[in-house]
Amino acid sequence: MAGAPDDELLLRELGHLIRQLTRLVGGADDGPPMTATQRIALVELGDDGPLRLNDLARRMGTSTPTASRAVDTLEALGLITRAPESSDRRALSIDVSPRGRDLLDERLRRAAQAFEPAAATLSAADRRALLALLRQMTDALRAAKPS
Repeated sequence: MAGAPDDELLLRELGHLIRQLTRLVGGADDGPPMTATQRIALVELGDDGPLRLNDLARRMGTSTPTASRAVDTLEALGLITRAPESSDRRALSIDVSPRGRDLLDERLRRAAQAFEPAAATLSAADRRALLALLRQMTDALRAAKPS
């Protein structure tokens, strides 16, 4: 049922959780200066790279020119690399550089450390159930068409 009051409550609670975790881990000011779009591009590449520019833009939910500008900046910061694809030399493969991977890994380490007290309140079975539910919701959103 779209737009049910429980949906809004769930979104609010997820927002509270993410904002509190962000406060504990450190915000966007950590590391090199990046816009939200650039951070999204770096995380997408870190999770599922290497990607072509069009695929990255789709995953980011943005236009190809916007993704291209983010990639330009991330490359200038030394956080990503571009290389011709072996199957199509005209196409470029974009991936996280070692410096970008270090940044992502350090951020995840700090987030995991900050998240541990919250995770400890759940049993192992509850954690597995929550993980399954979050994956189910993420998959549904990935399959949805933008409005």
